[in-house]
Amino acid sequence: MEPILFIFNGLSKNNGRVGVSGGDIRLFEIIKNTELQLVNLLTTPNGMELLEKFSVKYSESNIIDYSIDSGIKSNLIISIKSFFQLPKKLRLFRGSVYSSCEHLYDVLPAFRLKILNKCKWYAVYHWVEDYPWKEKRGNTPLVRRYLYWLNRSFSSLIIKLFADRILAVSDQTRDKLIKIKKIKPARIKAVYCGVDYEKIKLVCEKFIDEKESAYDAIYMKRLNNGKGIFDLLEIWKLCCLMNPALKLAIIGDGPSEIVKKIHKFIEKNNLDNNIFLLGVIYDFEKKFRLLNSSKLFILPTHEENWAIVIGEAMAIKLPVLCYNLKEIFPIWKDNVEWIDFEDVSDFADKILAFLNSREKRVALSNKAFDFIKKYDWQEIVKNEFND
Repeated sequence: MEPILFIFNGLSKNNGRVGVSGGDIRLFEIIKNTELQLVNLLTTPNGMELLEKFSVKYSESNIIDYSIDSGIKSNLIISIKSFFQLPKKLRLFRGSVYSSCEHLYDVLPAFRLKILNKCKWYAVYHWVEDYPWKEKRGNTPLVRRYLYWLNRSFSSLIIKLFADRILAVSDQTRDKLIKIKKIKPARIKAVYCGVDYEKIKLVCEKFIDEKESAYDAIYMKRLNNGKGIFDLLEIWKLCCLMNPALKLAIIGDGPSEIVKKIHKFIEKNNLDNNIFLLGVIYDFEKKFRLLNSSKLFILPTHEENWAIVIGEAMAIKLPVLCYNLKEIFPIWKDNVEWIDFEDVSDFADKILAFLNSREKRVALSNKAFDFIKKYDWQEIVKNEFND
């Protein structure tokens, strides 16, 4: 059987802990559930650390000896190293190559192996960026926004010219690749995300007595501008003006400068007893136990292509409130309470309405729980390599 090499070099470390995104979760589930026998990896020490935490098994690892953080300079360094310092034992690699995202640090080594070793290249594309002068990504600073766009524009050109198969995560991503990147439809295949439905259901049943017992709402994402972290803070501030006893849990981590701003906001607005930063949660049961102990899942994110966290919340019977983004509305349909983009006032009003009505919460969560059953990882993975 032909070997396959999974490439994921972009895992960054903040405050001594490796962050985890929906894209990382997707990759690990693909590896865990694949029927391929010879699974090789190309990653960094950060990647190896996360593999261990998520109990991902593989045949052989190849490590680029550099641990990145979330800075632009660090991302540039790992991109260069991934191309010019490919581990020696990979220079003779023959088989398929799977780049796990559309950033240069994953695209460049896949491109090299495609050109020099004639490998078959599966390029995963999670999200098609809009132009930086049209979309501010949650008020991301101008220079960072443009550099991010340039990085992705260059990598998308390489993918367009050289990848054998482009795996677009969602139908909407596929359509944008055709419309914006002008890639021929025949080269693109839409793939999807899922949840570990049965395992999550067991956690829900095990801790049924803790349902809605700890937090009024919970947020789980990387802490950065694009994921709406500062909208979240403003929304919760408005909620607490109406009810000073409300509690919000935040799961995730981000760059130190973002975390400092969050702490400063909490201190300035006297929200120490209302907002709780829990950091990254690696343990499966602990994460879903926290979700289970909340009343609402809130996600004022500015950019998504799928938002696995929405499905995870649904599977634990947690009602979801989210900005109405055109990329994800077709996926989740009317199983989410949608709020107009950047309308923080209405978002706060909707939160309070749901908190004041258990009937509303149960109705939405039960409906979504039935809906999410079809997104099981084993079914998703069957489609991944089926050309």
